[in-house]
Amino acid sequence: MLPIGVELLLVAALVALCIDTLRLRARERSLSRQLEVRAREVHFLGESPDPRVILRHAHEAAQSILPVTRFDLYRVDASGRVHEVWRLPSSEDSAGPARDEAHPDLGREVDPNRVLEFTATETARSFAPRELLSGSPPSRELRLPLYSGDRFVAFLDLGSSQPIDDGRKAELRALLGPLTASLHAARNWTIAVQDELSGLASRRYFETRLAEEWSRHERYGGALAVACFDLDSFKALNDSLGHAAGDLAIRRFGELARAEIRSTDVACRYGGEEFAIVFPESGASAARGVAERVRASLERQSLAYGGRRFRITVSAGVADARPDTGDRARLLIEADQALYRAKREGRNRVVVWQREPGAAGRILPATPAAARRRRQR
Repeated sequence: MLPIGVELLLVAALVALCIDTLRLRARERSLSRQLEVRAREVHFLGESPDPRVILRHAHEAAQSILPVTRFDLYRVDASGRVHEVWRLPSSEDSAGPARDEAHPDLGREVDPNRVLEFTATETARSFAPRELLSGSPPSRELRLPLYSGDRFVAFLDLGSSQPIDDGRKAELRALLGPLTASLHAARNWTIAVQDELSGLASRRYFETRLAEEWSRHERYGGALAVACFDLDSFKALNDSLGHAAGDLAIRRFGELARAEIRSTDVACRYGGEEFAIVFPESGASAARGVAERVRASLERQSLAYGGRRFRITVSAGVADARPDTGDRARLLIEADQALYRAKREGRNRVVVWQREPGAAGRILPATPAAARRRRQR
C-alpha cells in the first residue's frame, strides 16, 4: 500500500490531467465550431467577385486564429512564375489590399514543393524551404500553397507576432482552403468586367451599367451625371519616355479615380488614355466636384520611370441628364463636348457642358477617333 501522501499526490495529478483533458476537448469543440463558421464565410466569399474584398475578409478570418502582421498573396501563372502580388498594408486605415506592381519576386519561378512552410529572409526573399529541426522553436512565418484541383495557382505569405505552431498551421489550412475557389471566380470576373492596366471597369461593363442607370433615371426621375476624361499630351509622353511610362500614368489615374468615387459610381477606362465615370443620383455639380478632385490629385503627382521623373495632367468634361437630353448616347456626347472645350481652353481643367449660343442643339461627332482628332488640334 502506498503512503497516504503519495496517494493524494497521484489523485491530484489524475484530477489535474482530467481537467486538462476536458479543457482541451472543450477548446477543440469550440475551435471546430469557429473554423466551421469561418470556413463557410470564406467559402461564400466566392459570391463577392472583387479580389480585394475576398482578401480583406480572409485576412480578418486569419486574425481570429492569431495576430497577423503580414498577409500577402502571390499568384502563379501556368509556367510556375509569380505574375501578381497582392499585399495587405499593415495600417488599419489603409484602403485595403492592393497589387504590388514593383515587387522583386514578380517573374520568379516557384516550385510548390519548396514553398511549403518556410521562412523567407528579408534580404534574399529565398524560396528555399526552412529546415524543420527537431526541438527548434516554431516559426513566426508561414507560406501556404493554394491549389485549383491539382494545379498550383498561388500561395499566401503570412507573418505573425506570435509563433505559428503546428496546431495553428492546421487551423489556417482548414480556414483558408476554400480561398482558391473564390479567387478563381474573382479572376474570371476581373477578366470580364475590369481593365487590367488601370484597375477600373471595362468599357463594356461601363456601358451596361450606364444603360441600367439611364433606365432607372427614366423610370424614377432621379439625377444622373457622366464625366469624360482624357490624359493631356499622352502621345508626347509615349514618344519621349516610352509606352511603359504611359502605362504608369494610366495606372496612377485609375488609383486616384477609385479613391474619389463612391461605391455606387462606376469608373472605366473607355479606351487608350480616355476614361469615363457615371454618377447615379448625382447632378453636374457633384460630378464636377469629383472630377476636379481627380484632376487636382493627378496634377500633384510626380511619377518616375527609367530614372526620369515626369508629370501628367488630365482634362475632363461633365454633363448631367435633363428633360431634353433624349437618351444616354446624347448624355455621353455632351460630356465629350465639354471635354473638347476643356482641351480647347488650355487643358488641365474640368468643364461642365452648356449649350453654346447659336448651337441650336448641334452635336459634334463623338466617335473615339473623331473625339481624339478634336482634342489634339
